[in-house]
Amino acid sequence: MYRPQELDVFIYLRKSRKDLDEEKRAYEEGRGYDTLERHRRQLFELAKKERHNIIDIFEEVVSGEFISERPQMQNLLREVESGIANAVLVMDLDRLGRGDMVDQGTIYRVFRYSETFIITPTEVIDPTEDNQELNFSIKSLIAREELKTIVKRMQNGRRTSAKEGKSISKVPPYGYLRDQNLRLYPDPETRWVIELIFDLVIQGHGRQAIAQELDKLGVTPPRGNFWSPSTISFIIKNEVYTGKIIWGKYKYTKQHGQYIKRKVPKSKWQVAENAHKSIINTEKFERANELHSNRWRPPTHKTKKLSNPLAGLLVCELCGRVLAFQPRKDRPQPQIRCINPGCKGIQKGASLGLVEERILVGLEDIISQLEITEEMVPKKKKKLTVEVKEKALKVKQKELDELNDQKDKLHDLLEKGVYDVDTFLVRQQAISERIKKGQNELNHLEESLMKERQQVQNQAILLPKMKNVLETYRKTNNVEKKNRLLKSIFEKITYLRKKEWKDKDHFQIQLYTNI
Repeated sequence: MYRPQELDVFIYLRKSRKDLDEEKRAYEEGRGYDTLERHRRQLFELAKKERHNIIDIFEEVVSGEFISERPQMQNLLREVESGIANAVLVMDLDRLGRGDMVDQGTIYRVFRYSETFIITPTEVIDPTEDNQELNFSIKSLIAREELKTIVKRMQNGRRTSAKEGKSISKVPPYGYLRDQNLRLYPDPETRWVIELIFDLVIQGHGRQAIAQELDKLGVTPPRGNFWSPSTISFIIKNEVYTGKIIWGKYKYTKQHGQYIKRKVPKSKWQVAENAHKSIINTEKFERANELHSNRWRPPTHKTKKLSNPLAGLLVCELCGRVLAFQPRKDRPQPQIRCINPGCKGIQKGASLGLVEERILVGLEDIISQLEITEEMVPKKKKKLTVEVKEKALKVKQKELDELNDQKDKLHDLLEKGVYDVDTFLVRQQAISERIKKGQNELNHLEESLMKERQQVQNQAILLPKMKNVLETYRKTNNVEKKNRLLKSIFEKITYLRKKEWKDKDHFQIQLYTNI
């Protein structure tokens, strides 16, 4: 089998599910085992034997099925697509990916169009050859079927464990501990918290009030620093506190690399009754859930018709969360407020109408400042800034060209025997790092230059656009149109109103333009 020599190559390393299991067994047996280190050593030996120039190494520390879940694979494909490497060294073909046919097609297309070899210790794949596409597809299909088998085996194991009444979640539910046999038993330190939550619900308290009460008592929540209404709801609806283990309530499928959650009919749930000691009896559980479901609360789900013109724009200055839009039956004007538990004792809400008007006043101020700036800062000054950055870009490009020449000369020194392979690898790696750093600096310069050019180009249209947004916004009553108008010029808008500011008009708005 022909194996090419002296190529510019990338190395790609990734752990598989099998590797993770093997490392776990090795750890339990008291022996060290690092998959990436072992593979790295083997691929370095291969590169040394075939005298390849290692440009960069991409190590995937997470195991993902799809390209979208593997950031290093995304970086690798971008680099391969640029054409700077002749090949990619990898332990096995399925290390590149065992995702669906879309991912496999993406990988093969990038390697074929860039004419980049895939080299493993046992084979060389040249994607430009006509017969290799079929070979690649068959091997990828086999790897994909192996992955399906592994996932199916794991799912069957989880289903069996749930049927036996074992807890298979990553961590036991709040209020419980778990023994070596995966059986739950009440946690003496947190059990009372679960009982208190259900008691407060039955007494008529809402989830927000319960969260605040637990924070006052200094109770540590399951996650984060503060109790949230959603955590209270999750606990109230969780049947595990009645002694049940339920598996299969939801089905998760992947589409375009994203998990889609769908509820499964109750008839298909795997339910184990009396799996462990209950904290809440069935009657109390059902009563609490009935009262919880019947409480009115402002809708938080997406509706077909937008009712908040500031949706997706107005965020809390303290925590960065999008502010909640809360229409109330007892108030004529909708309110906006931060519902983050960490901001509850600091922030106060305000009337949507007041906030909306303050934003428009702020927009008027920006327009006035732009009118002054346009008169004071001539276009020639902006043009001069662009010219300076263009010259800096040329200098940086020249430096990169010189570094690439040095890298090419390393091959000559290796062939002449001036360098041994180890010295060659060390020195070419150092130059590769300098090239990478220089390329990053070049990218930043290009990005900055692009922004400067964009500012020069927008100087004539920015001011008229903002004036048009302001004029149109005041004329229309269409909420969705208002939202689009604001998003056309603002990246975000921050809001701050502290508790000690008693005046309802006393709050701060900060506008961030996206132009």
